[in-house]
Amino acid sequence: MSYTAHALFPLSTVVFPGGILPLRIFEPRYLEMVSHCMRENEDFVVCIARPARHGDFAEPRAMGTRVSIVDFDRLPDGALGITVHGRDRVAIEDPRQTPNGLWWGDVVPVDEDSDGPCPIEFAPLKDIVAALIAEAGLHYDSSNLAYDSASWLSARLTELLPFDAATKHTLLTTDDPQERLRRIRPMIEIDNGNRQSRR
Repeated sequence: MSYTAHALFPLSTVVFPGGILPLRIFEPRYLEMVSHCMRENEDFVVCIARPARHGDFAEPRAMGTRVSIVDFDRLPDGALGITVHGRDRVAIEDPRQTPNGLWWGDVVPVDEDSDGPCPIEFAPLKDIVAALIAEAGLHYDSSNLAYDSASWLSARLTELLPFDAATKHTLLTTDDPQERLRRIRPMIEIDNGNRQSRR
């Protein structure tokens, strides 16, 4: 099994392969990371952060998603805005920090179980995803919309619904996309077209 070193970006959210994630970059260590990735044409890994202890930097969990920078801009507040595109889920081994607090880790791709059509019982979730994408202002090309795919639908729900970080990480590590949908469905209230995540 071949591992390659990547910069790690611990967050409170996730992105899946095929997903779009806008990020606001302002900390010097992550500005340096973005500069390095753009200069060297390299990807980095978005992952859920473990809770920080005693003021330390938050440590990344053991799975994340390798992402590519597809757009960038200077935001009105002076921060750097970038948009990343999810490439593949990866296992993270041997996480370590540089002196400036930036995490690096050795990563290897993790395959998802075979995809399949979205079961009829989850059909109401398609409208929820469409509304969430529009609400977030994400620009998915029509050729990249796959509402009938259990993998695509479960990934977008995990990314866009306001689940806590631990729940998002658990869903990211779930290999079976239909099982992911089964876990998500009870956490959503659906009432006359309105949706609400259960706490």
